[in-house]
Parts: sequence; structure tokens; C-alpha cells
Amino acid sequence: MSTIRNVIIGTAGHIDHGKSSLVKALTGIDPDRLVEERERGMTIDLGFARYEHRSGALAGIIDVPGHERFIRNMVAGATSVDVVMLVVAADDGVMPQTREHLEILSLLGVEAGLVVVSKIDLVEPDLFEMSLDDIRGFVAGTFLESAPMLPFSAVTGEGLADVRAAVDALVDEVPARDTSGPFRVPVQRVFSAPGHGTVVTGVPVSGQVEIGDRLEVVGGDRTLRVRGLQAYGSAREVAHAGHSTALNVTGIARAEVSRGDVVATPGIFEARRRILVSYRHVEDQLVLRNRHPVRLHVGTLEALGRAVVLDGPTVERGSESFVQLRLDQPVVVAPGDRFLIRDAASLRLLGGGKVLAASDGRLKRFKERVLGEARRRRDAGDDPLQLTRVAVSTAGRRGRLLAELAIDTALDTKALSAQLDTLVESKEVERVGQERYLDAAVLAEIGDDVVAALRRAHKAQPLMEWLSVASVRSNLDVDDAVLDVALRSDRRVETAPGGRVRRQGHTVQLGAEVAAARERILEALQDAGATPPPIDQDFTGLPAKQSRALIEMMRAAGEVSLVSGQLFGTAVLDRLRRTLVEHGRARDGDIDIPSLRDELGTTRKYLIPLLEHFDSEGVTVRHGDRRVLRQTERGS
Repeated sequence: MSTIRNVIIGTAGHIDHGKSSLVKALTGIDPDRLVEERERGMTIDLGFARYEHRSGALAGIIDVPGHERFIRNMVAGATSVDVVMLVVAADDGVMPQTREHLEILSLLGVEAGLVVVSKIDLVEPDLFEMSLDDIRGFVAGTFLESAPMLPFSAVTGEGLADVRAAVDALVDEVPARDTSGPFRVPVQRVFSAPGHGTVVTGVPVSGQVEIGDRLEVVGGDRTLRVRGLQAYGSAREVAHAGHSTALNVTGIARAEVSRGDVVATPGIFEARRRILVSYRHVEDQLVLRNRHPVRLHVGTLEALGRAVVLDGPTVERGSESFVQLRLDQPVVVAPGDRFLIRDAASLRLLGGGKVLAASDGRLKRFKERVLGEARRRRDAGDDPLQLTRVAVSTAGRRGRLLAELAIDTALDTKALSAQLDTLVESKEVERVGQERYLDAAVLAEIGDDVVAALRRAHKAQPLMEWLSVASVRSNLDVDDAVLDVALRSDRRVETAPGGRVRRQGHTVQLGAEVAAARERILEALQDAGATPPPIDQDFTGLPAKQSRALIEMMRAAGEVSLVSGQLFGTAVLDRLRRTLVEHGRARDGDIDIPSLRDELGTTRKYLIPLLEHFDSEGVTVRHGDRRVLRQTERGS
């Protein structure tokens, strides 16, 4: 079985300039597969043929339609092309579709190719030279400026060997496609094969697929199983990105999948109605105005919508801009995908570019935050590490889950996890829990806010050495897990058991009067045991506000505890708890309230609130009028 090079060779050019004849001469296959195409003598839909490289390996040729009415089919083919053969008839020269096709190829990122000057048998040498001069001027300044320009006649076969040699050389220079990552194929055709069921064809743009793999039609609710594979007419066990592939699938009927759909690895891609793009305008008669009605072409899909210009009033020929496409239907795209847009009414090609991100939210115009994110996404290019970095950096204070990042970057979770591990190791990204990630710069901003909140709280409560984490959180727009990471990672902050936090090294300097009041409180509560006195302004001898602040400071420091509005010394509560447990164990877990009251030297006024407090701690449990130690206490 022949090996396959992951290369797609495309034709381009004006109608009736000999593209299909060239493909047939190179491959022996007539790419005009439709009866209507043969009868009308022109290509309407995409034609596929296998090309045998001089090494014996196979590559794919896509013959695209040249007529302006079939431009959307041309776009569907051109999105898969690595190398182009631009065909220009010597007797006709450069024509309108020649120009449009070259614009399309440039917008779709094609960077390699050759020019085939066809029908040389129909012109005299002088006219042929004039055609060459015309073509040279046409391709000047484009990616074909230095490309081979080869004469060819489908009638006589003249020049075929030179064309074949040039194509082979170009195929050798195409870098191997990265076939890692999730599998994704925009659907070109769907049909039913007798005895086999549903067959889906197209050129995968990423990943690879094997017989037995599970796939999905993105946006649907069906899981498909790959029953069989073909590439270039031969059965295969595996198909890769860049192969013209037919997938025989089970789990879905012919009517449930159509051209424009995307079949892919489950759980990675989503269909969205809003696409952020980097756009270049090529039309000189129409400017792209804000909210311009457009037709989007991406993959094999055509969708209507409006183009919202984010950084200016309009976009003119030769200008680039950030645009959000707001579409009438959900589409499946990934960062780096190439696209084109046409005017919705006149169908003129307006321009195209590269997909940066997809979402369901509307982006606001002229906002530096929006434009800054767009620039970062554009500058990341196709680098998976930088794509991951940008995706995390735009997630804000919530961070982003691994599954969300997979959709945002179109990376499978294994590859994505490797990128995230690199970013965590370099301290650019912080891991929150097992599968959530937060930008380190955002975490630093949260740390600044925490320190500022502590500074304000320390100033407002000068007697509070420690503050509760809950009180700090109430002033910050973060959840518990993110705040916990911020507190642990910021050296300007220190924490203590019991949910306490303070600025690093912060201490309280008590004046003599306040220090004396504190000592009186601790001594009184220690001596009073289970019958503490009321601790109020009269007891402390301080102004009311200062008295309350002192008590809060002592509570935060863990020196006193509040039980049903009554202060107890924390050391006293510990002693009372031990006495309660010993009392219950001596009675097989039962609590005899009168006896316990006498043991503690208190009254029901204090005992019942104390028991309710110990209930809440899980030391005791109430059953009607009885209380018993919890089982864990009995068995300890």
C-alpha cells in the first residue's frame, strides 16, 4: 500500500482555463465527477484526485470551480490547500476569477505554488510572450512572484514533465503537518453506500482518526463510531490531517449530517455564534462598515451575519482590523482557522484573515481591554504554548477550567495539560485545585487587593492583630479557592489556624490603659469559670467603641469566645469541654444535667447555652430532653 504525504495540491484560475484538463493529465483522473459538470464543461463542485509523487507516495489534488457563481465551493477547497497550481490560459490571459482566486489563496494563507500557462497550442510565440509578461506583472508582490511559470498543453502534452517535476519539488518542501491534537474534519460530502451506511468525506484539518474511534457531529447529540476509512481510494487503518478522507460511520443517518458540519473528537469543540477575527480588507469598491451584512466562509460552511468593526469606523482596501463576526447560526472554528467574508448582497469578496477566538458574548467596540486581548491572541499565532498562555490570561479572577481551555485553544486535554504544566513551572500560571488555572498577573492583582483590604481593616480596627479571612473575602470579587491560593502565595500576608489573616509582621501596640483592661478580662474569665461576668464598657473602663474593639481583638486572637452572647475564656471552654466528656464517659455517654451543673459550679442560665455550644461543635447530641456524647467521643 502506498504511503500518503499530508499535502493537498489545489488548482485555481478562471473558468475554462484548463484546470481539470491539467489534473487529468497529471493523475489520469477526471475530477469532474458530476454528470452536470461533464455536460456543461465546467467544474461546479470540488473534484478530488490522487497524485503520485516521484517517490511513489500519494498526495491529494483538489480541482476547484472557477466560475464566480461557484465561488463558495472554491473557498471550501482552498481552505485545505498547501500548494497551488494557478492556471492561466495563454490565449485569454489574466481574467477576473484569476485575480479573485489569487486574493482568496493569499487570504487563506497559501504560501507556495507555481503558475501553469495553459493552452499554449492555441497561440503564436509572440502572443505567448505577451501572456507571460501580463502574468508576471499580475503576480508581482504576491507569494507567486518568484514561483515557476511553466507552459503546458493538454492537447499535445507539451510541458507536462516540467509541471510534474515542479509539483514534486513543491511537495518535498511542504513541512509535515502536525497530526497531534484532536481530530477535526469539515464535511465536504455525505452519502449512503449500499451495505455500509453513512459515509462522510473531507480533508481533516487536525489530528488523526482510526477505525473504532468515537467522534461527534459538533453541536449535535449523537456519538459516531468509525467503521471504516479510505484515503485516495484505498482502505486505511488510520487517516491524518491533510488526507482527503472518507469515513464510514455508524450511529447517524445520512440526513443527520450535511456539508458545512464538523465531525470531531468529542468534547473539544463547540459551535458558537460570535467569532473574534484578525481581518484584512481587499475589495476596492466597497469598504467594510460597522455591522456590515456578510457571508462567512470557513471550512466548508457558509453562514450569514454581520461584521462588527472593533477598532475603527470602517475598514478600507489594504487595511487590517479586529472584527467580531456575529452570525445567524452557530459555527465551529478553532484559533488559527482561515476564513473569508463576502458582501451579503453583491457577493463580492471583501476580505478574510485568521480566527482568534470564538464565544457567545458580544465584544464592545473601542475598548482597550478587548483590543489588547485581540492583539495578544493574534501575536500568539499557532504556538500552542502561547495560545494557552493567552487563554488563561483572559480568564479573569475566576480562572478557567481545563475543559474550558480545551475548547478555547482547540487542544486535546493531554497536550493542553503539558502546556499548562510548563506555564505553572515557569510561574506564569497558578493551578487552583486540580483542573482550574489562573494567570499569575491576575493572582498578583488579587494579592494587591488583599494587602490593601488588610491595610484598611488594620487602620479601622487598630486593636485587631488578626482579621478573619471571611471579612477580607467580603471585599474582594474572588471565590474561596482563588483567595486561598492568593493568601498562600503572597509573602506580604500571613495566615493562622481558625481562618485568621494579617499583613506580614503586623502587630498591635496596646496602650497602658487598654493592656490593663485586657489583663482584667482574662483574669476575670479565668477565675469565673462557667459563670463569667458580663464584659462591657463598665467592666473595661474604656469608651464603648474602644471596649468593643478590644473584645473583637481578643476574639480574633483566640483568647476569648462568644457563646450565646456571653464571653468565655477560651482556656476555660477547653477545660469545661474536657469535664463534659469525662462526665459522659463515666455514665456510658449519658449527660446528667443536674450533676454536670454541680460539677461545673454553674447554673442552668449558663449551662444550657454551653451545652448548645458543645452540640454545635459535635461533642454532644440532643435526643428530646436527653443529651449524650457523640459515638466518636464514646469510643475515643
